[in-house]
Amino acid sequence: MSYIPNSNDLFAILPMLILSLTGILLLVVQFILPNKEDTSPLWLICFLGFGSALFSVWYGTTSPGYGKYFLSQISISPMSVWLNAIYLLCGMGTLAIAPRSLSIQKSLFPEFYSLLAFCVTGMMFLTSGYDLIVIFVGLEIFSLCLYILIGMTRNSIFSLESAMKYFLLGAFSSGFMLLGIAFLYGGSGSTNLDSVMRGLFLQGYESNYSKLGFGLFLIGLFFKAALVPFHSWTPDVYEGAQTPITGFMASAGKASAMGLLMILFQHIPAGSMGETWKYLVGGISLLSMTWGNIIALRQENLKRMLAYSSISHAGYICAGIACGASLEALYYLVIYATMNIASFAIITHLEHNNRIITLSSISHLSSKFPLSALGLSILFLSFAGFPPLAGFWAKLFLLQKIAESDLFFHRIILFGAVANSALGFYYYMKITIQSYMKVELGEVAEGSDIPSNFGISSVAFLSILFMVFGWIVIQPNAFL
Repeated sequence: MSYIPNSNDLFAILPMLILSLTGILLLVVQFILPNKEDTSPLWLICFLGFGSALFSVWYGTTSPGYGKYFLSQISISPMSVWLNAIYLLCGMGTLAIAPRSLSIQKSLFPEFYSLLAFCVTGMMFLTSGYDLIVIFVGLEIFSLCLYILIGMTRNSIFSLESAMKYFLLGAFSSGFMLLGIAFLYGGSGSTNLDSVMRGLFLQGYESNYSKLGFGLFLIGLFFKAALVPFHSWTPDVYEGAQTPITGFMASAGKASAMGLLMILFQHIPAGSMGETWKYLVGGISLLSMTWGNIIALRQENLKRMLAYSSISHAGYICAGIACGASLEALYYLVIYATMNIASFAIITHLEHNNRIITLSSISHLSSKFPLSALGLSILFLSFAGFPPLAGFWAKLFLLQKIAESDLFFHRIILFGAVANSALGFYYYMKITIQSYMKVELGEVAEGSDIPSNFGISSVAFLSILFMVFGWIVIQPNAFL
């Protein structure tokens, strides 16, 4: 007997429906525009679509409310609501940042707007899905859109190379995840998350298929989250993609992968039955924190530095997941996404006329672009965890929660996280030192004036305002 969705089911996926219809509308409207070069009508439609979807995410918390819909294939929970809000806000930030930069690169195609809408739709299905098939479909929608967005600058060999590298490794990781889903189905007879995760904790040989499947699924997810040792694509893709797209990947893309990992581990029970999986993620977190910070110490290019930094920050979030600090990990993810979108916005501004931003190029940046120098310094100090910026509170809340446990495993992770935080200070402080304390002028300070951009300025200003004051009103208990 076929199932007919009711009104509550449709309201549960209303944000996805709005974005999907927005993407389809954009594909149609681009052909009837009188001036093909002017994409501002498309920008306006896309922005309104994102704003409407954001409102519907908030509205969905009361109508239809938290719960499971579409025969338990879609779940609305506080975590999924916050994750959806991250994707939508990062998408709106990218809309504000991207047009000028992509126009300079001659890669602002009309399809950019619909691809961005479809990409966020996939992310929302990824972390709102409560069935492995829905999760995988969401993953493929957002991955395919990102492959195209990264390779849209067809006149750049670096962009095409990064798109090909991301596509090949992304397809490889999707294969792991699909094979894992097959084994999980074989072990439990279902693709629903509740049934699948119960299959992990059966006694004897009956759980072998489920354990093998979950391990393969996690390998694919670790690729998407760029965790060590599945991180090799990250620096090249971050550097080769256009900077606004890199910012979107580093904020919304990272949030979607880490959000799915948080949701999966909410189903891992406390006690001996789930400790093996938590040890696995804890070990990965230590490797990611350490390797990401050590390699970032040697980077001159700011985009590559942020790429390795993203690996280390993913490690901090994994540490919270492994130690049961899910609310603190979600709070960290919100702060991290905000810092990323703002950092890449300022780098986009400084890259005017295809300039490559390195540490030497921003020497004495404060002499000519004092606001950009101040913004970069605040953001990178927040990355480092400098008080009283939001990055400090994100790490403090996370490490406090881990420190509440007396388990030896948690103590090791706590020590590793504190040591890596100290290590990160060294390369994050380089930005402030180069911007303010170097006498010689770098390429940016010596170059011509850069015209201001309202979109970039707005994203940077609002994000920095949140870094400085946001922790006062938003803390982990706000996510309950």
